[in-house]
Amino acid sequence: MLPMTSKTRSYSLQRRLLSLMALGFMALLLIISLLLWNYARGAANRTYDLLLAGAALAVLERVSPGPNGPSIDLPSSAMEILALAPDDRVVYRVFSPDTGVITGTTDLPVPSDMALQATPVFFDAPYGDPFRFVLQGRQMNSPDGRLWVAVQIGQTLEARHAQQLSLFLNGMTGLAGISLIGLGFVWLAIRRALSPLRQIEADLSARSPGDLTPVEEASPSEISGLFDAINGFIVRLDRNLKLTEGFIADVAHQIRTSLSALQGHLSLAVDSKDPKKMHARLVRAELQAERTVRLTNQLLANAMVIHRSDRATLKPIALKPVVRDTVAEMLRDSRMRKIIVTFDADQVADGEDIVIADALSIREALRNLIDNAIRHGPPDNTIDITLGIEDDALALKVEDAGPGIPEADRARATERFTSMRQDTAGSGLGLAIVQAVVDGHHAKLRFGTARKGGLSVMIAFPRAIGRAATSLFIIIALALGLVVPDGAVAQTITIFSATDTPAMAPVIAEFEARNPSVTIVYEEYQTVALHKAMLAGAAPDVVISSAMNLQVDLVNRGIARRLDMPEAEALPEWSTWRSELFGFTFEPAVIIYNSELFTPEYLPKEHRELANFIRDNAITLEGRIGIYDLRGSGIGYLFATQDAEQGMQSQRITEILGQSGVRTFCCTSDMVAATASGEISLAINVIGSYAMSLAAQDPRVGVHFLSDYNLVMARSAFIPKIAPNPAAAELFVRFLISEDGQHVVATQSQLIPILEVAEIESWAFSQLRAQKGSFLPIRLGPGLLTYLDNLKKSNFLEGWDASVRRSR
Repeated sequence: MLPMTSKTRSYSLQRRLLSLMALGFMALLLIISLLLWNYARGAANRTYDLLLAGAALAVLERVSPGPNGPSIDLPSSAMEILALAPDDRVVYRVFSPDTGVITGTTDLPVPSDMALQATPVFFDAPYGDPFRFVLQGRQMNSPDGRLWVAVQIGQTLEARHAQQLSLFLNGMTGLAGISLIGLGFVWLAIRRALSPLRQIEADLSARSPGDLTPVEEASPSEISGLFDAINGFIVRLDRNLKLTEGFIADVAHQIRTSLSALQGHLSLAVDSKDPKKMHARLVRAELQAERTVRLTNQLLANAMVIHRSDRATLKPIALKPVVRDTVAEMLRDSRMRKIIVTFDADQVADGEDIVIADALSIREALRNLIDNAIRHGPPDNTIDITLGIEDDALALKVEDAGPGIPEADRARATERFTSMRQDTAGSGLGLAIVQAVVDGHHAKLRFGTARKGGLSVMIAFPRAIGRAATSLFIIIALALGLVVPDGAVAQTITIFSATDTPAMAPVIAEFEARNPSVTIVYEEYQTVALHKAMLAGAAPDVVISSAMNLQVDLVNRGIARRLDMPEAEALPEWSTWRSELFGFTFEPAVIIYNSELFTPEYLPKEHRELANFIRDNAITLEGRIGIYDLRGSGIGYLFATQDAEQGMQSQRITEILGQSGVRTFCCTSDMVAATASGEISLAINVIGSYAMSLAAQDPRVGVHFLSDYNLVMARSAFIPKIAPNPAAAELFVRFLISEDGQHVVATQSQLIPILEVAEIESWAFSQLRAQKGSFLPIRLGPGLLTYLDNLKKSNFLEGWDASVRRSR
């Protein structure tokens, strides 16, 4: 049995009842969700408040009295505790109401009515972004008596919001499951209650198509009115079926009559002996044949249009060429010799005439409109066809100079076998076909009076996409940095970088080749100078540095732009932070040595052997060991502080270096050159990528790895919030961390990619593979802020000065 369709949308009584019950459940869930949301927020705060409290307690325990007031040695453990919320920014200060700020950020907000106490107090306050703070104090003895010392630590709320959302969703998932089970029981109850309806449905479905007798089943009292309506509908359906059968009989009669008349004219012509009468009867036969052919074509066209609409043959087409070709085809008709036809589509630009349509059906509709104008208009008729845009629809309008259709008759003009004028009557199917095409394309058909007094027929097609939508897509794509069109105005992005220009030049050249509309201005800095420039308010498009701690400090200050880049998912977890800072190289700290003075076997194997090695070769190495100048080199300070985190061995090595007259250098290239020339014998904690690149060119320079651990830094990049060209800058950063960009880093630059690039064979890569288990990557995150604390940094550098510069 074929499914029955209706323009009126049906609904399920079961579903409606279930929907009402579901609305009740949803109202309850909404109330519960509000309570659960507040509970989740409190639970998230309690969880992360423990981190704040633990960090505050760790800091307070390291506060000690001194001759100039309280002092603090900021513990690494405090920052490591805070790093358990890896995406949150961190601010802190240690202060005394009596002596002022000891270290940290000086302008952190505190409620005016809050008093210091020994137990932690938590509060929310804005500091650029929303922050959660803890404030805790302790009393300690001083030469002037007892005084309060307090620590205030703040975190952004991203981890809290994420946990709050997770707790909320988990709770709501359980509640939703229970609700669904409850709705399942409700569904069963409703289904049981409505089972009589399904029985009646089965009885009706079992009927034969010709059985239109009223339903006589016993029905529940609640739906007796429905049964009366069904029986009334059956009576009307039976009456309509008889009318349809009559319509089919009328169609058959018209065709049969037309064919019979044609046969009669031809028979009379055959029987006629007079040539003139024979010619006259043949002319009548020809006219009758034309009417028969037109009637048949119109009936077939009507069936074809309805069939193609049902088969969903619609697809995007340009309407302008379809109309132009149809008009050109109609002009070949002999009836068009004295008729003037115009076509105007100047209002519609190329590309704006796209509609979802069936070209064959539209041609058929236009042919019928033109044919009606020819049939009902004068011999010297004028037919004007226009294509324009009205109310964001594509309007096809056909106007003529004929008699038109009175306004009162326009409503029935599209009925089949209906002709408005008997003297020019055709099959009565022309406008019915047009209406069928309009319905199949979800278009609108409007009748009016033409400017020349005739009939105006307009079909308004919905457009596939408008100019505004296209423009909006392009604007959004450009704003998101998805495209930088070749024909666009050239863009310039400025990169501030603490990376040697020759090392970055191949990467920049490859990026510019792939993006010809983008030009890069590259400005080289030392790491510390770059950090100072950014703190002073510089506004480059991209910032690149090997000093991971300084990069974290800048991002922690809230100046970086958050980027959503799929390429970042492939990066190691330790090399990204907050979706704002992205590492793109893998660069171990190594020892370089003059290969004419030492062999690899003679060098120490572990850090604990390094101090003994220097002491045992004190005479040979006196004044011939190189290290970074920690006051001027950000990467040197990073490596030194990370070594200090590995144990007391670092301090012993520093003291031995001072006793041996160690020399300090600003940068890697100077240390490598001094080692190659024999000016120094070896250098410690040198950036491995530069060292291995230069060592491959100069056999006098050797590269040595220690077996216990080798620190690894990642050169990192971020885009400032105030970057002038953030879209193009994002394209560059995405290229840096993409597979293609990493391949360029591996094959064309001095740097080492952070992603493992297959099928790359070189001395440097073979060395890295041999030492794979000894690498200790430095993690991007709040933990790197510990040694950037002003007081701790000052103390660390003073101790370094005391050890390293004592011989000078």
